[in-house]
Amino acid sequence: MKVKKYQPTLSLKPTQFSVGMMEVEYKTLEMQKLSKKKRAKLVRENPIPVVISPWKELCITDHHHFLFSCWHANIHEVRVKVVKDYSHSRLSYHRFWQKMARENLAYLYDQFGNGPQKSLYLPLDIRGLADDPYRSLAWMVRKEGAFENTTQSFAEFQWADFFRQRNLLDSQGRKGFHQAVQKGIRLAQSKQARRLPGFIAQKKLDAVTTKSKYVPKALKKGALATKPILRK
Repeated sequence: MKVKKYQPTLSLKPTQFSVGMMEVEYKTLEMQKLSKKKRAKLVRENPIPVVISPWKELCITDHHHFLFSCWHANIHEVRVKVVKDYSHSRLSYHRFWQKMARENLAYLYDQFGNGPQKSLYLPLDIRGLADDPYRSLAWMVRKEGAFENTTQSFAEFQWADFFRQRNLLDSQGRKGFHQAVQKGIRLAQSKQARRLPGFIAQKKLDAVTTKSKYVPKALKKGALATKPILRK
C-alpha cells in the first residue's frame, strides 16, 4: 500500500501506552526555539517508522516522544517511513498485535510497568499516551552518560523498570528527580545493570552533584514544569 511521505501528526497510531513526559517537554521546548525552516528540516530528517496494519492504520514503532513533541510544538504533519506493510494481510486483530509484540514492534506494558495489556486499550493517537515518570528518569540517566543509546526496541523502558523496582522516586516523588538521577547513574554502572541494553563498563563521569539540566525547572515553589504547553 502506498502512503504519502507526510502524514497528519494525529493520524498515527501509538504502539505503546506511555512516554516520559519530562522528555517530551524538553524536546518540545527545544523545538519551539527553532525557526520554521529548521523545524521543517528536523521533521524531514527524522521520519517516523510505521507498520501498516491489515485495516490500514499507520502504527508507530518508534519515536513516540518525538511525535508527541511535534504535536505540542504545533507541527501538524510529520514524515513517515513504512517498515512493514500488512495492508493485504488476512491476519486477525488479535494475531496482528501478537505478531507486533513478538517482533518488538509494540510495547504492551503500561505506565506502571504492568503487562502485557490488551492492545484494545492502546491510545487512538499520541494525545492519549500516559506519563511514566520512570521512563523520564531512564532518559535523563542516559543523557548524563551513564549508559549508551541503543537500537534495541523499547530499551529505555527496560531501564525504567530497573529503576522502578528500586523505588528511586518513591520517597520524594517528582520533587526528588535530581537525587534520583544521581542514584540512577550509580546504579546504571553497577553489576546489577550489566544485562540491560546499553550497559557500559564503569567509567568516571562528571558527577551530577547538584542538578541535572534535563529535569524541568520549577515554575513556582513546589511545582515542577511537567506539563508541556498545549495548543489552544
